[in-house]
Amino acid sequence: MTSDKITSAKTPVLTVDNTLLLRPSELDDAEIYLQLVAENADHISQWLTVTKMPDTVEERRKAQAADLARGENGKGHWWLIESDGDLAGTIALHYIQERDRSAYAGYWLAEPFVGRGIMTASLKAIIDWAFDELGLIRVEIQCALANHHSSAVPERLGLGRESIRRQSQVRNSTVLDMASYAALADNWPPKPPKSPLPSRQVQVDDEILLRTSKESDREPMWKALDSGRDYIGKYLPWMAGFDTEENHARGFNTRHFDKDLLNGGGDYIVEYKGELAGTAGFGPPSSDNGVEISYWLRQDLQGRGIVTRVVSSLIDMAIVKMGMHRVTIRAATSNLPSRAIPERLGFTHEGVMREASFVNDEYMDLEIYSILDHEWLKRSSNA
Repeated sequence: MTSDKITSAKTPVLTVDNTLLLRPSELDDAEIYLQLVAENADHISQWLTVTKMPDTVEERRKAQAADLARGENGKGHWWLIESDGDLAGTIALHYIQERDRSAYAGYWLAEPFVGRGIMTASLKAIIDWAFDELGLIRVEIQCALANHHSSAVPERLGLGRESIRRQSQVRNSTVLDMASYAALADNWPPKPPKSPLPSRQVQVDDEILLRTSKESDREPMWKALDSGRDYIGKYLPWMAGFDTEENHARGFNTRHFDKDLLNGGGDYIVEYKGELAGTAGFGPPSSDNGVEISYWLRQDLQGRGIVTRVVSSLIDMAIVKMGMHRVTIRAATSNLPSRAIPERLGFTHEGVMREASFVNDEYMDLEIYSILDHEWLKRSSNA
């Protein structure tokens, strides 16, 4: 549908497939719906507000009527999800904005029905309807960051996480960070990104694994940074912000929760023989199809060729898989071990950025190295 305005419509019955039906909720559903809520209160209360089950049928009907009233005047649509005839949960379009042609989608599923793909198919069905029949251009989904089942639903549909709203909801005295996803009418179903995204895990060789971070990495990361502070902190300006374990935890959590934003970058934990050895990665590709690689390694693991192997794998990923044209590395002039990596891998030394890094109240010169796609591919074929 192409229109500058949204269309008013009654909530329809949506037949998703032979076993899955979305039907508008009615006043007579009060008994079965509220009973389903009561049976799943422990399952959903950590993520949603769950009120006490009304004692009488009349009170339940009043509660149902109040919920239905929220969908009047085209401001919302609420469906019950039936799987093989059994009530499985609910899904809804909330807060429909006529001017912005947008809405929020919300959903929950009874515990016995989780893991069957029911909610993924249901969400696709209501987004299809919202775009095709209502004329919306945006449907947003917000999930608690820790609610992996809920956030997996938009991710399975190819929706990228747009942002994280820190401490934006409180449920049962628990403060929740919320992840925001959005479906857009002009890219629905979502098309794959122009360039492949970096892999989430790379087995470099029998000794080295690159992987995205886990919450359990926070303590070993702190120990590695704190014990090597004098060594690592000589060249890395961000080390000053990790002066206490509390500040490290705050910074680690931010990077950990943002690690899978679909910006095309890659940030990895380096595992050596099963232990955290450091980190490596690259930022979002530039508009000129280039990326910059960075890395650090524990002092006690220096001299084993770990970083050389890691960087070589990252270059392969960037150039061969992602189609990057240019890879750069910057290293402080006095940081000979770091400079040795690009030199060993055949990078070209381009020059010096004078006093381009400010660390420990001092300016340092940075050496610039680069390698181009055809140079790396030729080097690899001759290796």
